[in-house]
Amino acid sequence: MKSVKTIISISAVALHLLVVGTILRQPLDVQKQTDVPMFLSSRLYHDSTRMVGPGVDFFCVYHAGVNARSGVSIYRRPEVRGAVTPYYFEFRYLPVVADTLGWAATRFPPLTAYRCWVIAVDALCWLLIVVVFRRLRSAGPGFLAWLAIVLSTPFALELHMGQFTFAATAMLALSLWLWERSPSRGRRTLNRVASGALMAASVVLKLFPAVTLVAWVRRRSSRNWLVAVVGGVALLTIPLFLADPVAWYDFRDVNAVEMPNPGNFGFMAALFLTLERLGVAWTRDAWSAVIAAGLLFWVGIATVVVLLARRQALYAEAAVLLLAEFLASYQVWEHHASGVIVAGGLLVVAMERHRIGSIDTRPADARFSRACAWLAAACLVLLALPTPYALFDANPKLWTFGQRALVQWTKPLPTLGLFAAGFVWLAREGLGWPSWTDS
Repeated sequence: MKSVKTIISISAVALHLLVVGTILRQPLDVQKQTDVPMFLSSRLYHDSTRMVGPGVDFFCVYHAGVNARSGVSIYRRPEVRGAVTPYYFEFRYLPVVADTLGWAATRFPPLTAYRCWVIAVDALCWLLIVVVFRRLRSAGPGFLAWLAIVLSTPFALELHMGQFTFAATAMLALSLWLWERSPSRGRRTLNRVASGALMAASVVLKLFPAVTLVAWVRRRSSRNWLVAVVGGVALLTIPLFLADPVAWYDFRDVNAVEMPNPGNFGFMAALFLTLERLGVAWTRDAWSAVIAAGLLFWVGIATVVVLLARRQALYAEAAVLLLAEFLASYQVWEHHASGVIVAGGLLVVAMERHRIGSIDTRPADARFSRACAWLAAACLVLLALPTPYALFDANPKLWTFGQRALVQWTKPLPTLGLFAAGFVWLAREGLGWPSWTDS
């Protein structure tokens, strides 16, 4: 059995590297290149089939860096010195991202900068696998979760698009790992400084990881850490908006709630589709109100279980908060599932740790943890697999309602399953009045 697992593991790693290699060899505007094949799994996704690429998401940051160096608004689409950036989506991030990552990227030609980003993100993926998820291969559901992480099709799309969701969630996961390490006192302090820096970088890159800060509220030893993280993020963001107040309005407007588009694989977008089919006539205001209510509901119940649960497990708490954010978001594209998979991996790690520690003392609780871990692993496999997109016409406008629903619910349902598994597992020992803990 061990040899079979080894063969499967080596094959998974080889396939992962093969896909990444085919992503790296793509030229710009690959869809227009007749003599150069697209990356290995490109036909499986809406975004790589229907949108320009590779690197269209990465190039929004590159474009913002170009504008930052030119002294014009980073949220302005034209470039004053001609078309330096080949193609790009709107820049939706904080100004500090343009002034750091964007500035650094523009030191290289666009394609070179994009390929460096792909290599860096894949290296971050392997660091996460080796450091945070290293023990998953030893257990049944853990091994399944490990395979889902290594062979994640949303991750391949993330690399092709040059997106930042995986990088943000990976830095968050590494921050959790560093926080939990407790060697000598001096080394522990260094670890927690590094943990705070990674958390701040994660939040600055994409704001959604900030929701996980709730997981530290009950921990006495995290007070200074929380203040440092929040203060660091504030120092990296507020002065830039104060220096250019118009940038704040541009940032707010570009991130305003939009009606769902084809390729949006979020729970809220799938709900929009289903209710529309049932006769609901949506307006932008009505949809914005539903999104606000959804955010309050999902993040609210996640916060309740994290603050009130008697069971303490930092990985699981952060994962449940992250999953709530993904469920509530109005804009969740297929590549965003790469971040959901990281959250699911953290859940399985927490559940398996608890199971191993409970086998001798509380066998029933160990069995419950194993059942939850299997459910989470199964959901991870569903998230890692491609949607049925490739089975239908490449143009979503030609799909039937059944085809569209089948594709769009492919990611939200296992995300919901992960959230349910984490929520129930955390609440297993009951809820109580919030109390401070040292761990």
